Amino acid sequence: MDTTALWMRHGTCLDGLRRPTAHARPNSPLTGAGADEAELTARELRKRNCRPAIIASSPLRRARQTATLVAATLSAHLIEPMSAFAEWQAPHCVLGRIPDEYPPDYVTWRQQRAQNPDSSLPGGESLQTFAERARDVATIVRELTINNGPVLIVSHRLLIGAVAALHAGYGDGKAPHLVAALVHKIGTV
Repeated sequence: MDTTALWMRHGTCLDGLRRPTAHARPNSPLTGAGADEAELTARELRKRNCRPAIIASSPLRRARQTATLVAATLSAHLIEPMSAFAEWQAPHCVLGRIPDEYPPDYVTWRQQRAQNPDSSLPGGESLQTFAERARDVATIVRELTINNGPVLIVSHRLLIGAVAALHAGYGDGKAPHLVAALVHKIGTV
C-alpha cells in the first residue's frame, strides 16, 4: 500500500489578500486568485500523475474550499474536514490584525511563549497544545495512508510546518522540543 501523504496549503483567502501579515479569521473565504491557485496546483498534480485516494482538509473555510476545488479537478474522494488539521488557533485579540495593531498582552505573551509553552490568551491555543496536536496529526495521517493509500491534506502553514518539523526529527518525544523548534523555525505564531 502506498503511504504517501502530500500536504497543500489553502489558496489565498480574503484576509490574506487584504491584510497579508494579519492572523486570518477562521471564516475568511478564498479569493478568485485563491481558487485559481487551487485549480492550478490540482492540474499540476494531475499532470504529474499524482492521484490521492482521498483528500482531507481543515474545517476552516479557506481550506475546505481549496480541498473541494482540488477534489473536483482530480476526481478524488473528499472526506469530511477534520478539526485536527486546523490552523494554530490565534487568540481572539489578534484575529484580523496586523503586527502593529497587536495588543500589549499579546506582544508580552509572544516574548515569553517559549519559556511557558502551556500559556495562552483567551480564544488561543497554547504552543504546548499545538505541538501535541501536531503529533496527533502525524498519527492520523499515517493511519489515513495505511487505510486508504495516498492522501492529500489541505491545511495551513503553521500546522504543515509543525508536522514537517516532526518528520525532520524535531521534538524527539518531548513536546517542548517541538515548541522550541516551532518558535525558532517558524517564528510567526
